[in-house]
Amino acid sequence: MKTLVSVSDYETEAHRILPQNALDYYRSGAMQEVTLQENKEAFNGWYIRPRVLRDVSKSSLSTTILGHKVSVPYGIAPTAMQRMAHPDGEIANARAGKIGTAFTLSTIATSSIEEIAEYAPDTLRFFQLYIYKDREVTASLVRRAEAANFSALVLTVDAPSFGLRRADIRNKFALPPHLRMANFQTDDEKSNLVNTSSGGSGINEYVSALFDPSLTWDDVAWLTRITKLPIVLK
Repeated sequence: MKTLVSVSDYETEAHRILPQNALDYYRSGAMQEVTLQENKEAFNGWYIRPRVLRDVSKSSLSTTILGHKVSVPYGIAPTAMQRMAHPDGEIANARAGKIGTAFTLSTIATSSIEEIAEYAPDTLRFFQLYIYKDREVTASLVRRAEAANFSALVLTVDAPSFGLRRADIRNKFALPPHLRMANFQTDDEKSNLVNTSSGGSGINEYVSALFDPSLTWDDVAWLTRITKLPIVLK
């Protein structure tokens, strides 16, 4: 690991060690990946403006997010099913938040809300949320996030239906059988549907079966009524 010193180093190593099913899930975008490429190009268009002859003997990258002081001006985004890449999965990523930033746990993570609270107690924790067709599923997740002292909810609003990720369709993507949707403790469809595929992508089948595509501002208002946590729209 000491030889991995940049993001591109980690990307190269991931290509070497990850199973194709997991690698393609993490790295691919929808359709012909035009938006994915445009996002990369847009990010690469940002430059650090050099300023010279400034006193930098005392410098700081710290800022605040939702009133919480953080050491760096970026956070750890919600990424699903991280134990496909490493046995510790989301727990390891949450622990990385101890550098002084926010970690956001995905609803469809392979580590539960309670596990993150237990193993990363000193990390600023947010919880990414989907609105399920069964509103009680969503409400239950909110209550658990509150009980585990998460500091905010991050509601995904840009995915009424998932894009057609061709790599996942080719791979007939499914969560490996030794893993589970950790935020769903029973053997019902919410926990095991993504472990199977009817011939396409298991994650798209999961979303189509369970997520509510009719999401509107009324649902955001409903969420504000059932929680006192700050809500970030993602």
